[in-house]
Amino acid sequence: MNYRTIGLVTGLLAASTALAGHHKASETMKPAASSGQVIVVYEVPCANPDQGIALLKDVIQHEADTSPIAYTSVATKLSDALVGAVDVHQSMAAMEQAFAWQESDEAWLALQAKALAACGADLDQISTSIHSAQ
Repeated sequence: MNYRTIGLVTGLLAASTALAGHHKASETMKPAASSGQVIVVYEVPCANPDQGIALLKDVIQHEADTSPIAYTSVATKLSDALVGAVDVHQSMAAMEQAFAWQESDEAWLALQAKALAACGADLDQISTSIHSAQ
């Protein structure tokens, strides 16, 4: 066996080992939240869930682009007639600040109204539950 062949075999073994490690890393998921963080789950009845989700993603993008309070959010489809979102806030105080920002941001309110209209839902139909990560 010459040095070129040895180098090729070593390179292939190193690459396959690196790829195997990458595969294992992709199987590891981070926790949804850390202790002390607050998880808010929203559910909304929705006559048109695909359009509702698309517009909800617009709301979430607006939050990511403009909110002065850092938090994460993801749109969810719970059934053929129910959509929602899951938000994670750093603390109860941060959640309250985010709520205050949402209520004062005209663009956010307009996007929320558009998403609710697409679903055929009203504000009072939003179900909210708040959870404290342990």
